[in-house]
Amino acid sequence: MACLFCTVSVNLVPFNTPSALAARSGNGVNVILMIGDGMGWNMARAAAVAKGAPFYKAGKGRGLSFQQLTGYTYATTYGTTIAGSTGNSALDATATTCKTTANPTGTLDCGVTGAAPVRAGFQFNPALNPGTPARNLTATAAQPCRLGGDPLGGNIVGFEPAKGGPNPWTPLTPASPGSADPEYIKCSYPDSANTASTLYTGVKSYNNAMAVDIYERSSVKTILQDAKALGKSTGLVTSVPITHATPGAAASSVNRRSKYDNNFPALDNILQEAIREDQGYLPTVLIGGGHPLDYENTTSASTIVPKNIPDPKDPTKTLTAFNYIKQSTYEELRSKPKNNRYGYRFLERDTKVTTTNNLGAIVDGGKTLIQTAKKINPNTGERLLGLYGARGQNGNIPIRGASGDYSSTGLDNFAVYATASASTAPTGSPVNNGTQIPKPDTVRPLAPGETDSQFIAKEVKANPTLAQMSRAALEVLGKDKDGFWLMIEGGDVDWAAHDNNLDNLIGTMRSFDTAVSEVIKWVGRNGGWKKNVLIVTADHDHYLTLNDNYAQLVQSKGAKDLTYNQHTPNTAGHFWGSDPAIKYGWGNHSNRMVPVYFQGGALRLADFVGRDVDFVDSPPGGTPKRYKIPGVPRAVDQSHIHQAMLDALRS
Repeated sequence: MACLFCTVSVNLVPFNTPSALAARSGNGVNVILMIGDGMGWNMARAAAVAKGAPFYKAGKGRGLSFQQLTGYTYATTYGTTIAGSTGNSALDATATTCKTTANPTGTLDCGVTGAAPVRAGFQFNPALNPGTPARNLTATAAQPCRLGGDPLGGNIVGFEPAKGGPNPWTPLTPASPGSADPEYIKCSYPDSANTASTLYTGVKSYNNAMAVDIYERSSVKTILQDAKALGKSTGLVTSVPITHATPGAAASSVNRRSKYDNNFPALDNILQEAIREDQGYLPTVLIGGGHPLDYENTTSASTIVPKNIPDPKDPTKTLTAFNYIKQSTYEELRSKPKNNRYGYRFLERDTKVTTTNNLGAIVDGGKTLIQTAKKINPNTGERLLGLYGARGQNGNIPIRGASGDYSSTGLDNFAVYATASASTAPTGSPVNNGTQIPKPDTVRPLAPGETDSQFIAKEVKANPTLAQMSRAALEVLGKDKDGFWLMIEGGDVDWAAHDNNLDNLIGTMRSFDTAVSEVIKWVGRNGGWKKNVLIVTADHDHYLTLNDNYAQLVQSKGAKDLTYNQHTPNTAGHFWGSDPAIKYGWGNHSNRMVPVYFQGGALRLADFVGRDVDFVDSPPGGTPKRYKIPGVPRAVDQSHIHQAMLDALRS
């Protein structure tokens, strides 16, 4: 291994600039990256075992489609920490030169990406620093994750295998003595924007960053841009809103993941940068959620065609359905599905569901999407944008339970953890101690005269599945003889894990795995592994532990019972967080390494196993410096996955 923190002053000439890439085109290799958002090792194991696989305790495991891929490793996912937070960039939006309501004389609009000045006195420090405080085992007090010395430490979170475990399955339970610190992986966990940015650019950055470095600059192109410069088609597919962090970081460069869209011609937002022809991203295919039809789960609100509506619970407030896409953008696409200013063939879910209970009158979203995809020719510049999402699900497509049914469709995705961890704790008890009984949502936003069964049937028909979205993307991109780069995300896995909802977790994992199976079958029909590369991984982990009785319980009682009726780790066979006595103990991500499954003749990911991580600090007006961050034995980093994909595209 290289020295711990080598620093060398260098003048960097990016090897992946558009001019360098333009000289080469068309190697015909297709690179497909599939991201199970939040799909840690135990999430994959939970789904595989629920499907009937043996209760394996190490390694790749078996039982799911992606576990059949020949390559396997695991990856570190950490980002940076600045001024005591993983969510800060190196810029200071509170500086006296920034114009705000409190400081109207300021001269800078510091909310704009890259506009704020650098924090006073900031200098990059490569020392590892888990940093952010986490709650201890007894949940009675907060304590720093790094004890002793400067609690702020350096600017790289890093990963220390002696504390976080040398692999994703160590320790199998937090009670295993000496194998790891059970609190460590709760420290300074990454988010989906940060990790997606590393997968797409190779650059380590801060939580919230969308393909920008710590100085909020996009000096390195995303792999979508690189593939486009190589003459390849590109695609983004997701089960959650198209402007969410994982798809958005491939097709925009903004300083905050919440900048979903703005009214044309405004930029500095995800959607306008992604689909405007003058911005240099322009994915050939963009399919996912975010449809504004009853974005909020509000009873009777769904009778209104998407627009701003009064909140039925508080008439003094207004609900906005246009959270992930602006009304002006939506209306431009909807009113001109074949000749809009963005140049996309636009498809959307059927909105008649609120005015008819005749299932036969509802357009089949999946079939229509695939039929349209067959007609799109990327070689003549044609592009496809599909916008979907079930009523009451915050823009996500219909969610499946572990049994494969859609009984959770239209219900709040965040009702289990929130109600179990807060409202049922005895008065005066520390957070998460005491009896926990969740109160899951049971009310769908039904239209007048609509039943629950009618609601579910119509929503399922109006929206494609992730597998159908994936097939549609492949129908389009596969026509490009120069090859393509495609990202497919099972984003609702993360939502289920945040909610500590095992039933939804297994259901969304199965939906994701069905999409993986669809891709593998397509590969077999279209050049095999000589022409195609497939990587299946996660952006980050969640803190799930499966007890030794999990297999017996989930296979006999079912995940629905373990989720909604069993409220202790022993009777449920699993728990979330670091305390084995608390079932609903952690609703956030973790810093644990994530599994990586891969296959393809052009992919050389195995060459990166155990390597150090390159970090380049390029302060504005300063001399760039390159640092070596220690790698983890037998593991890669997400920046290595980026480099391996780029090498395959250029091979």
